[in-house]
Amino acid sequence: MLRKLQYVCLAGSIGLVGADRIDLLAGKAPFTLTPFLILAPLLVLSSLLSARTRDMLRLTITPPMRRQFPFVASASLFLIFTFASIPFSLDPERSIVAFCDLLIVTVLAYYISLRVLAEPDKETLIVRAVTFALIMYVIFCVGEFIAWTHGMVIDAQRSGTWLQSTFAPGSLGPWAPALSGTTFDANRSGFILTMYLVLLDKFAPKARITPLLRYAIGILVLLAFSRSASLCWLAYYLFSPSFWRQLATRRVMVRMAAIAVLGSVFCVVYQRQIFDLAEAWEVSDAISTKLSMDPGTSGESHILLIERGFQTWLTSSKTIVMGIGFAAAPKVLEDFFGTDKHGNFHSLYVTALAEMGFPAFLILMFILTYPIFDRKGTLACVAAVMTFNISYQAIMEPAFWLILALLWSYERRERLSQGYPTLIPQTGD
Repeated sequence: MLRKLQYVCLAGSIGLVGADRIDLLAGKAPFTLTPFLILAPLLVLSSLLSARTRDMLRLTITPPMRRQFPFVASASLFLIFTFASIPFSLDPERSIVAFCDLLIVTVLAYYISLRVLAEPDKETLIVRAVTFALIMYVIFCVGEFIAWTHGMVIDAQRSGTWLQSTFAPGSLGPWAPALSGTTFDANRSGFILTMYLVLLDKFAPKARITPLLRYAIGILVLLAFSRSASLCWLAYYLFSPSFWRQLATRRVMVRMAAIAVLGSVFCVVYQRQIFDLAEAWEVSDAISTKLSMDPGTSGESHILLIERGFQTWLTSSKTIVMGIGFAAAPKVLEDFFGTDKHGNFHSLYVTALAEMGFPAFLILMFILTYPIFDRKGTLACVAAVMTFNISYQAIMEPAFWLILALLWSYERRERLSQGYPTLIPQTGD
């Protein structure tokens, strides 16, 4: 019975890793109690209760866990530097609270990665977790669409009743909602969906339902109408060798050619109707506003925030080394966000420099980039994560740390012996 509870908690933690639209306190507390913050600690607690004394004193370290040791060391060092920035913070109280959140999220995500690696049937676990995640995502998308048809659109304060704030979507002009599923932010939803794609390709690439789940993820990412989410998803495929191998097959090329021909014929035949419909719904204006870098658009705001971040980092030698304090960005961004405590520089790299300083930034870049050089099959995922964080920051996301921990557990690349062509496998792999 306890084993089944642990399995449910593990699958639920993965499937609802970013579900912040689900508040188990129903909006009656100053913070959001997400399912992940219940299921993951419950998994840890049940594991401790089920472990016998001799098992607690004897830990079996598998090769994937051994390959994670450098990640644990570097992530711990990053957390130490993050904590060290708090005494220099412009807002120490907020920095302490945010650091506690970061510590909890990082530790729980790492533990989830250990449980995934220890699971005998990883394929079934991941397929079930991702399928559950997408079913919940679609259910919330339906709710958001219904809310949008009734004139409900999310605002920065998430005002209105609990039901309205839960299902109110973003929008792309007056003609379509930005469906973000179980997450409030459409950018975050696309990132989490792409991370589900990573889990499928790593642990369940040959499962019968995996192709269907891949297509569903692609459609849901596009429905979010998010630039950051779309770029993250595209980067994953563009840097994936398996994607290009599949694309080069004759069957796929014939299908793509057929779709291109049919699409061209449809556009030529119904050209006038398409233009009239787009003009009536103001589609071109909405899309250009969404993607533009012109003054007054979201693209320009991102650039201004990044510039402000660099200026903040270069204020003094103290800020260059230790930053202005973790999560203290709202103090220097009041002209952008007013009293909103969630204001940030909209770039993980700029945020790391401005809030935690240059040493923490170097450690973070090591955590992100080293798997490319020493772990097999990590390029596409690292490219997706790093692309997304150019104009966003996912450092507080459990999915961010979960995927990084799993990336470091991949098999090491084979290296050439000194001057000899023989390939020498790494110890422990």
